[in-house]
Amino acid sequence: MDDPRFGVFVSGRIDAVLGTPLVILIELAGDFPAEDVGPVTLDDGRELETRMYWLGVIPGEPGESWLLPSGDWTARTVDEVASGSVPRGEVGTWALVIDPPIDAVGQGLWIAGQRRTVNWLPDPAVVASRVSSRAWLSPLPPVMRESSKLRYIVEPERASPFRRWRYKLMVGELSPVVERRVVDLDGNVRRPQRFGDIEWTTGRMTSSVLETLARQQESKWAIALARLDQADDELAEEVRRRLCAVVDFGAGELAPVWPVQQEGIDRLLSDMLDQQLGSRERARRARIWLDEQQTSIAWVVSDAPRADGASGQPRTVIAAANIDYGSKLTSVSSLIGGESSDLSTLAPLTARAYEVTNRVRTGETPIVIARVGEEEHRLSVGGASLVATPPGLRIDQLAGDWTLASMLAGAPSASAGGESWHTRALLYREPAGRWMLYVQCGTQNNSSSEERVRITLGAEGSPGDLVIELSPVREAIVEVGGGVLNAPAGFDPEVEIDTFPGGWSARLVVPERAIESRGDMLRIGLERHDALARRSAWPRAMLPWQGSCARAAVDLSKWGGIGTR
Repeated sequence: MDDPRFGVFVSGRIDAVLGTPLVILIELAGDFPAEDVGPVTLDDGRELETRMYWLGVIPGEPGESWLLPSGDWTARTVDEVASGSVPRGEVGTWALVIDPPIDAVGQGLWIAGQRRTVNWLPDPAVVASRVSSRAWLSPLPPVMRESSKLRYIVEPERASPFRRWRYKLMVGELSPVVERRVVDLDGNVRRPQRFGDIEWTTGRMTSSVLETLARQQESKWAIALARLDQADDELAEEVRRRLCAVVDFGAGELAPVWPVQQEGIDRLLSDMLDQQLGSRERARRARIWLDEQQTSIAWVVSDAPRADGASGQPRTVIAAANIDYGSKLTSVSSLIGGESSDLSTLAPLTARAYEVTNRVRTGETPIVIARVGEEEHRLSVGGASLVATPPGLRIDQLAGDWTLASMLAGAPSASAGGESWHTRALLYREPAGRWMLYVQCGTQNNSSSEERVRITLGAEGSPGDLVIELSPVREAIVEVGGGVLNAPAGFDPEVEIDTFPGGWSARLVVPERAIESRGDMLRIGLERHDALARRSAWPRAMLPWQGSCARAAVDLSKWGGIGTR
């Protein structure tokens, strides 16, 4: 009996695109020797020239960019792997690279003594000659495709051999290119070097093997979208749009809000390439995939940046984004009393901010409901009802910037780096009556100019609206009224900075001008930039392009005991 713990296992179905080299991802189980995999053989007994590589990647740090980092990819031969050239931290998979002859169609492949069925796909160049070019049209308007900011954000897609297909679709370069081929008498194909690729758009991978893998993925998606277009051209356009959805967040900020759930994307591609499915079933499955996708997102921008002028209750800023191609009726309302926004229309692929008043009750966390079309988002606004009591209000749950994956999941990422890069703060009152903020930061480089903490204080737009930036390597910087470097006359922040092995700390006297309601309320937010240029914030995660952090409202009236006036 074969031992399933030992041998060569193919990862997924083998989809072979005619006229192009084939990269087959495999797994070696039970320490199966890579050198024993041997050549790949056709059913008719012909041995194919077989090259084997380790495709490795050193993953980028998640949470440092809106999209998942592409990582640093390499392709190594069996000998290079055996010599110990794989660096620590690299992950990857083995791959076989072959170039099947044209007359291999219909045959299976024998790999390490096991026959594998092959799903033979047509030559993309032939598909391109028979299908309307609309199948690969970019779904983005020219103004988006020309955005340098958007191009910077989507750079990880261009640099990944598994994800470059989406970059090409987004910029309108997924259409198969007819390339010259020389067919020998034995059926093998020789390809002269290709010219004319748009280097500034798609670029090339760092190795020919990775480039072959990237083009294989692109060919499969080109064929899949062409088949869907033949089945239902309107549905195909909807799928292209969803695969490349880009939202306008305002102020010229554009960012992808497309599906990232890889299992669903892989299933969509597999269904579109399945030779056993007819056009109607292919369209049905594409529609199912579309219906599974989110059409909106919503998040808390700031819990309590200011108070309502009439009731004194906190105003909360909520943002909602319509990631569909049709307008949607949208409203935001407080679940526990408070105010509701007017019902309005949210344009396609657009984000907008809404303000509502929350009624804060003792022991209750305000809840806001954002409705975008038929979808409902329930958002907790805990930062509108915080209370400072002895020994102090702890602040230690900073969140890294929003990423596309965390935004779609509705859960921001924890700040990166672990305990050695911790950020903790304590808001407390001295016996003498002064309110103090103590901040401690773990770091591996106290001398870095990137290392700083920005403390936002006061009600937004009020005379006490301040940002005080603290650093272990320079004097405090004060910003007022929306980032103007102009400290109020006679105002000099009282702060003590201390450094120690593995970190630094700051002790700041909270300016009285930032405290509201006769000393009973403080609005505060924290933003940490560490020595590796990573950002985290409290009470809310920030969008990567966001300039100012959120503010929480802290009730100071319940301190009691020592230190009260």
